[in-house]
Amino acid sequence: MSKNNLAVGIVHEICPICGKPMNETIIMNNKLTPKYAKQVEEANGKAIGYSKDACKECLKYKDDVVFCIAINEDKSKLNNPYRTGQLVGVRKDFQLFIDKPEFILKTKNNVCYCFVEENTGKQIGFF
Repeated sequence: MSKNNLAVGIVHEICPICGKPMNETIIMNNKLTPKYAKQVEEANGKAIGYSKDACKECLKYKDDVVFCIAINEDKSKLNNPYRTGQLVGVRKDFQLFIDKPEFILKTKNNVCYCFVEENTGKQIGFF
């Protein structure tokens, strides 16, 4: 355990579209004990979850595309899709998006995205 009662660290969120780090935040323990100081030390430099907003780079395309994020259905869990790392922006007027708008998700800053099973995306020609 840490001998210090106080620790400071920097954590970040991840863009829900591309996965890049964003929104760095300074944290510190407010209970001055070695236990809580160690928790801050362990969190230092790590991601604390997905941002509700898309990053500045993804935001540039919000008016033109729906981002399709490839997932592996076998490794995915309920409310926790397993991303394969493939990402493509598809024009918003693509017929699938017009016919099935219920599958389109939006970030807080209105960037549209959806999850597509990797093999299905390959069949459609996305990946």
